[in-house]
Amino acid sequence: MKTKFTYFLCLVSIVLFLLFPGCSEENSVTNPPPPGQNDLVVGTLISTPNAVTVNLNDTVLFRFTVNPGVRFTDSISRLIKTDVNNTETEIGLLEDNGNLQNGDEIANDNIYSGRFIINESSAGEIKYKAKGIISSTSNGYSPAVTITVLSELSSNDMKIVFTTQTNAQNQLITFLAGNPNNIENASTQLASWLQTQTGVQSVERAGNTGILINYSSGISGGILYSLANSSGAISTLGGAGITDTLRRNNKAIHPSKQTVGTNDYYSDNTSQSDNILLDPNTIGNRNVLIYEPYLAFYPPLNIGQKVKTRLEQSLCKDFNVTSYTNQEANVAVLSDITKYGMVVFTTHGLLGKVLFTGEIADTNLAVYKNKYKALIKTQKMFIFKNMVISTVGTVTTSADVYVVSFKFISDIAGTFPNSVIVNNSCESSMNPDLANAFLDKGAKTYFGYSKVVHVDFVQDISDSIAKRLGVESKTSGNTFFNASDPETPFAVFEKKVGSNDLNFSPSLINKDFEEGKIEGWTRSGDGRVISRLGIVNPTQGSFMGIISTGLGYTTSSGSISQCFTVQNNQSTVKLKWNFLSEEFLEFINSQYQDYFRIKIIKQDGSEVILLSKTIDQIAAQFGATQQNSGQLIPVSPDIVFDQGGVFMTGWQESTFDITAYRGQVVTIIFSAGDVGDSIYDTAILLDDIIIQ
Repeated sequence: MKTKFTYFLCLVSIVLFLLFPGCSEENSVTNPPPPGQNDLVVGTLISTPNAVTVNLNDTVLFRFTVNPGVRFTDSISRLIKTDVNNTETEIGLLEDNGNLQNGDEIANDNIYSGRFIINESSAGEIKYKAKGIISSTSNGYSPAVTITVLSELSSNDMKIVFTTQTNAQNQLITFLAGNPNNIENASTQLASWLQTQTGVQSVERAGNTGILINYSSGISGGILYSLANSSGAISTLGGAGITDTLRRNNKAIHPSKQTVGTNDYYSDNTSQSDNILLDPNTIGNRNVLIYEPYLAFYPPLNIGQKVKTRLEQSLCKDFNVTSYTNQEANVAVLSDITKYGMVVFTTHGLLGKVLFTGEIADTNLAVYKNKYKALIKTQKMFIFKNMVISTVGTVTTSADVYVVSFKFISDIAGTFPNSVIVNNSCESSMNPDLANAFLDKGAKTYFGYSKVVHVDFVQDISDSIAKRLGVESKTSGNTFFNASDPETPFAVFEKKVGSNDLNFSPSLINKDFEEGKIEGWTRSGDGRVISRLGIVNPTQGSFMGIISTGLGYTTSSGSISQCFTVQNNQSTVKLKWNFLSEEFLEFINSQYQDYFRIKIIKQDGSEVILLSKTIDQIAAQFGATQQNSGQLIPVSPDIVFDQGGVFMTGWQESTFDITAYRGQVVTIIFSAGDVGDSIYDTAILLDDIIIQ
């Protein structure tokens, strides 16, 4: 079947980040003629990653999403490199063939993909475009994307960073002289000491939580620390702890215990800079991310569970909460956060510029050499040394971890669907950099704290946000309230907004999928929006929804859902659907029974099945057997999934009575499912959903 590729990154205790712009180019192939007068911009091109390292073979995935209605005469696209004179050099083909090795997920869906090895001998920038032939007189292009070629990291520069930061930890303990109340003077002394060290250019410090260090090499790093309270527990979200107890066990987590994989940057066909059609005051979905890399280190206050429990009290049963804790809260998760309508971080922070992950930093791993070094050089990632990642009694475990900066957030794929960001880390609003990075990527409300903040206060605030926003359906403006941490240094709860009127919609939105994105729908597994599937077009407009048992890199069966209030003048829900499967014909009357299901979840949590169709039920409806397709329509090879041999029902229309739910909040769920296997795939197209 398909293989799902994931990728990750890493987290916290002494930061390492660098600054090296650079770029170059690739192997030339042919020289097509320059653009003509009739050439058009017909789609968008994305490249992942967008930075490579000089003299290394870096693999870059390109995806060209072509606008609805545009077809290329030869059914392929070409990747073009342009120079300063706008001269074009063809690099290779981008294909819409469903070949995962090529990076393409679904054949004939108007998304052209290709993987290319880039090896550049000098630093600089390369610009690429995608090109397709529309007719004998015109070509279709994408806007250019830029790939930066970075110079190699010097081992000596890295050595200076690690040595300086390790010595800084020891020096801080010396300056404290066993007196935690001396932290102000000790921090001041440490900052002065750092400025005398070889290779240090400057330091940044705004409190007693940590220090960012800028090296003359262009690399940056830092040290993070916090004090234990009277009981010996670290209760703030600021640092790693500086007591002897918290430094006793300095062993790293074995790589086999980490979440490790590869990342193919699945971005759900979203490369627009903003949600143009989505109401700017509507949160785009009810997917909720809980990100707690240090749950094993904090006191027994599970903030994520508190938020989840509160959201479960909502009349809307559409909140889909996904939690990542400890080492599972890695860089890969942060690279995919634009799919969430609400994100709750509970982690370490510093100066409103960085977020700490739970991923162990091992510079011997291939992922560091092939991906993370480039991110470090572009100041998107750092390494913090000797961060305490868990505490059991008096035994603690420390490790080097990865930290991401606001530049990492600015560079992730896709845009947020008018999301709410709750950043429960120390100093998360001290500097505007992190808040602006999220808001510039499409988030609409950012909650943070002005100074070092305590975990128990953060738990109360997070619970209140979940209650007001998710249960009471208040706006983001009414969700916010003036509050300060009752413990020193009395951090202030703050809000940065793009909209004070942001809320979860009480009605069904994007029901015809014409935003061209999955916004409005809470997605689980494989659910997305496409402009065509082979010969099949939307029933109206330019886009349609698709759920499946797992196409492309997504191996999980998919569903999409929304909750809405049934008005007193509404009585029916109507939609159009098209069932396509590889299980026809040979698996009719077998144990393999993929299905399409529509159900309502009422506000009391009970479920009502509106429609359920299995392979056998559809076969009977359309007069199909293992030997005869009946009225089922054969569509391969134009439409293929993994095994080929796809048959479809064609567009069907269904209407359901919802009069009984007037005045109630209901959740409607459209789901595709596997029974018996996960090899032969099924997909259901959806369109024109109407509540009337």
